[in-house]
Amino acid sequence: MTPIQGRSPQEGLPDSHKVTKPERPALKLQEILVPTDFSEYSKKALKYAVSVAEQFGAKITLLHVIEPAVTYPDAGYPVLVESDRIMPAARAVADQICEEENCNPQLFRETLVQEGIPYQEITNTAKTLKADLIVIATHGRTGLAHVLLGSTTERVVRHAPCPVLVVRG
Repeated sequence: MTPIQGRSPQEGLPDSHKVTKPERPALKLQEILVPTDFSEYSKKALKYAVSVAEQFGAKITLLHVIEPAVTYPDAGYPVLVESDRIMPAARAVADQICEEENCNPQLFRETLVQEGIPYQEITNTAKTLKADLIVIATHGRTGLAHVLLGSTTERVVRHAPCPVLVVRG
């Protein structure tokens, strides 16, 4: 049976018999987490995050993760990373990137520098901040380089508590 032209197929039906579309929840983005390794790829991801933040009135938190010190068994001593010097330097570089990219400072909530395994720190920070979105770059490695080096971005996508926008470099 085809509807009569100009009439809805549900016209004349009692409300209890009408099919209604479920309402979609409004997309609300208030907190955006942008992990950075200070590469050109990360700068590109930051540009995307700024655009999204401007459209939705969201705030951006920049995050840089310093990997923990590595111990080499043959060296007889650990290779130490002086976190107390590196963290302020990393924070300064993150702030400098924001200046270079002409980012509106009002869009930024804070810049964090943490020590740990990158994908774990990123996903844990997203949980703590109750981030609505993670915007992260990928270097686009494939083949043997991907197998040997792994992919922080891939792990973030798998473990993230929120949607992840992956910006290809």
